[in-house]
Amino acid sequence: MKRKIPGFVLVLALLFCTVQCAKKGTIEGGPKDEDPPKFVKANPENYTTNFEGDEIRIFFDEYIKLDKPTQQIIISPPMDPKPNIMPLGTARKDIKIEIFDTLAENTTYLINFGKSIVDNNEGNSFDYFKYVFSTGDYIDSLSVSGSVRDALEKEPKEPISIYLYEKDTSYTDSAVYQKTPRYVTYSKDSIFSYSLENLKAGTYKMVAIMDKNSNYLYNPKSEKIGFIEQDIVIPTDSTYDITVFKEELAFKPNRPSQLKGNQLLFGYEGKTKLDSVQINLLNAVPENYQARIMKVKEKDTLHYWFNIRPESDSLSFEVVTPTTRDTVWARVSQQDRDSLKVSTEPGGSIGLEQDFKISANTPIVNFLEEQISIMDQDSAAVPFTTAFNQVQNEL
Repeated sequence: MKRKIPGFVLVLALLFCTVQCAKKGTIEGGPKDEDPPKFVKANPENYTTNFEGDEIRIFFDEYIKLDKPTQQIIISPPMDPKPNIMPLGTARKDIKIEIFDTLAENTTYLINFGKSIVDNNEGNSFDYFKYVFSTGDYIDSLSVSGSVRDALEKEPKEPISIYLYEKDTSYTDSAVYQKTPRYVTYSKDSIFSYSLENLKAGTYKMVAIMDKNSNYLYNPKSEKIGFIEQDIVIPTDSTYDITVFKEELAFKPNRPSQLKGNQLLFGYEGKTKLDSVQINLLNAVPENYQARIMKVKEKDTLHYWFNIRPESDSLSFEVVTPTTRDTVWARVSQQDRDSLKVSTEPGGSIGLEQDFKISANTPIVNFLEEQISIMDQDSAAVPFTTAFNQVQNEL
């Protein structure tokens, strides 16, 4: 009698044979893509003249993304408002530029993409591709180049913006604070060289700014600046090296605020010799009125103490230094006064040739040196000298 083999057994046998016969290994892809995207075409074409549109499309042979576009892409002359440049976040095969600015007549515009154009898969960059167009009937083609360095650092910590201002009848030295430059570029990564291209012939002022907020204006509180003393005449065969530095600001007091009791805090900007600062009360001065100025540690702030509160709750002051004079005012109210607290530094043992300091939270008016003694670990007297720093309120 014939016996039938169950069907599921045959299926298991076939699967076993298939697994055994299959070649062991892992699936391998092709070679790693190391090629950057390739430019295919642009609409309007690159180096178009008599440009009148408000949109530009630039096409590539593969999907691309824009890496750090706000840091990498340079538009010169700057457009205001800035154009909308896509893609942002997602990948696509083209770059779309929407222009909202009313473009200047007979002007060559350059859009340099730096290292922002990268392929979607491996991040290979298409370096320093530029799109150029003119609203006139020709393309400006002059250039100037050089390098930048930091006066204090081994090298700048971030790219530096290099600006050219046209030296026409409207130019003044305050242009860096108020006016958008005619041409802009950035120093290149690591080598900190720069090149301004597609310029028209003329006379210019060259300025370099560590433009932290990318607004094309100089903010002396937070940004470094450098400049070329002489005018730059284009065309030129010369190269120009610029050193940026942090400008020392003039002393300027802020509006004071009441801390407590008869205490005001005067914040300030800039630098001056603090022992030369005078704060004069402009209100009617009470009889026997006295005041002291002390520096707040680790802050750009002066501590102003006064012994008698004037009758007015709105006080005006004149803040005077050897080179500045400012008037400020503050509102005051009746508040509790501080009790005396004394602190010392260092708090433990005193190192060899280390100063021992005594400070207080209220003004030190006087001290008696003969009442002070310093003993070593063997209870032997240690000779010392004293000096009082009134601004620091420190003995």
